[in-house]
Amino acid sequence: MMETAGYRIRPGKESEASRLAEIERAAAGVFPSEDLPASMAKDTTLVVDFERAAREDRLIVLATREEGLPVGFAFLEPEPPNLHLEEIDVHPDHARRGLGAALLGAVIEYARSRGYGSISLCTFRHLPWNAPFYARHGFRVLGPGELSADLARRMEEEVASGLDANKRVAMLHSMEDARAVRARSDPG
Repeated sequence: MMETAGYRIRPGKESEASRLAEIERAAAGVFPSEDLPASMAKDTTLVVDFERAAREDRLIVLATREEGLPVGFAFLEPEPPNLHLEEIDVHPDHARRGLGAALLGAVIEYARSRGYGSISLCTFRHLPWNAPFYARHGFRVLGPGELSADLARRMEEEVASGLDANKRVAMLHSMEDARAVRARSDPG
């Protein structure tokens, strides 16, 4: 897919599923305990779900260029006509290098190349590497009246699992808005 300073972003493989669970667990460790309940911090996506996502081309992996070892991933869920970014993680040992932004850029390109109208996600409102990060990359916070049935269900499930509704937010990246921004910045 693409390369960035010592790393490669590419489709995920079924054989990498257990490594992705390790990355997910390590990434959860950076969240404050008051935001992420202990049970959620140690639970991971099921290996079979990662394997299925790889088979269905819904898994993007950030890997070291030389060894090909996964150090991050994006787990995607189609909700036509939109795409939902279920999760994006970079192992803390590889954080603060712009890799999350590169991985998010790959997700946006994935959605664009497959004709999705937008990308949705649910995230923490107050953590700098969550909602503020996504806002810098063209996502906007959705108000309660703007939530699709799928997003409303996801937000309800998060609260039922122990997350604080006041700290969570749904966001959307519109492909149409992104095209308009590119057209305004490219006079040629």
